[in-house]
Amino acid sequence: MRNISSFLMILSPRMMRQFAMERSQMTAVAVNAVNGIFIVTAVSMTMLGLFTGLLVALLGILFGPLVSFTVSSIYSRIEWAVGRRLGGSATLDDPYRIFAWSLLPFGVACLLYGCILFVFIKPESTTVYVELIPPVVVLLWSMWSYCSNIIAAQQFTRIKGIVSLILTFFLFLVVIAGGVGFFLLLTNYGKDVFFLKEIFFWL
Repeated sequence: MRNISSFLMILSPRMMRQFAMERSQMTAVAVNAVNGIFIVTAVSMTMLGLFTGLLVALLGILFGPLVSFTVSSIYSRIEWAVGRRLGGSATLDDPYRIFAWSLLPFGVACLLYGCILFVFIKPESTTVYVELIPPVVVLLWSMWSYCSNIIAAQQFTRIKGIVSLILTFFLFLVVIAGGVGFFLLLTNYGKDVFFLKEIFFWL
């Protein structure tokens, strides 16, 4: 019975939301970390020509949870803030839990895709593209599950929910672009300061 329930959870967004809400916040954090490990490991496996297998595993374990936690925390907080402005009823933790559990099938699909690439050493481009279809399909399914669950958690109408999702996505892009721009600014500033110090040193 439990296996049937888990299977339905993957197929039904409503079951997925109910499953996520019944689990603790720490469980969602753990699931989020696992998603990050799977996805970063899968991305690293596509560059096995540059990295060794051990380095790929270390990249996934060390940076996967960090990347996943950063992205999901920022996105879910923006989702909650936008939804609150539009009159949504979701709590602060609801978007985070839904984000973590909705992305789990995609994380597993990415890991399987990376393992297949690892088995086929230097696969043909056609093989790579064909094997990429299942993860893309699972990603679209995860996105649809997340969107429908967020709209239901916020108790929005379909139109209002779509507006909320679009605003959240664009605000997330703005925040990421701002963060990257600030980092590049600091990097260039650091180079300029180092260059000036070198000049004064030689003078």
